[in-house]
Amino acid sequence: MLSKLLKYDFKNLYKTLLPIYLITLVITILTVILNNLSDTSNLFSTLNGLMILSYTIILMVLGVGTFFLSIRDFYLDFATERGYLINTLPVKKSTIITSKFITGVTTMITSLVVMFISIIILVIGSGEWTTFANSVANVFRDIPSDAVVMLILMTVLMIVAYISGLAVCFLSIALGQLKNTNKLGFSFLAYIILYIIYEMYFTFSLTFIGIISPDFVSKLDSEISVLSSINILFAILIGLVIIITAIITPITNYILKNKLNLE
Repeated sequence: MLSKLLKYDFKNLYKTLLPIYLITLVITILTVILNNLSDTSNLFSTLNGLMILSYTIILMVLGVGTFFLSIRDFYLDFATERGYLINTLPVKKSTIITSKFITGVTTMITSLVVMFISIIILVIGSGEWTTFANSVANVFRDIPSDAVVMLILMTVLMIVAYISGLAVCFLSIALGQLKNTNKLGFSFLAYIILYIIYEMYFTFSLTFIGIISPDFVSKLDSEISVLSSINILFAILIGLVIIITAIITPITNYILKNKLNLE
């Protein structure tokens, strides 16, 4: 059943994202063309400036829009009439939520890949590919082991933080749908409250670690390298994010399983 839900969710998301991907690539190619022609006339120079602005906007839409499309899809399935169809299926709410997480993360990765391809096209089109490739190669050739660990931990932190961000929004929607009217407004209000709690959780957790382990904090400040300190901090943050996400998600599942309100 999970595979069928994934197919359904991917279809809903990609029918909006695929046109955005296409527009991104078209704008990228036009930006390259106009950039190469910008020195030939003032008209092309002006058009190039406008195209660069459009390119910046489309990348922002691609990144932020992918996140909000995942949230919109969850909202439509649990707080609108569309929910009557999916919630009559003989499937656990936890499976539906899992599908939303998988499609949300996958579509964001896809969007990042499209952005990366777009940037590569710009670099190649500007004739700077060799310089760019050599610079990247030099960076990775001389990078210390601690920096490699830092990049890995940073990537893991970004992934779990994104999942956690989805989890907070999903819980907000689950709370908002309890109301018979203005579910979107109550979901937004719930998100504000949950976001404040979320930030307080990290502040108090890090403060608590500092209070109970002053020697550990002192070592971070003076006895180990900066990169090692950053790696330890990233590892702690990853653990804290996983813990809060593991708390939030079952609450969302409970609400949607026992108090789903599609009126």
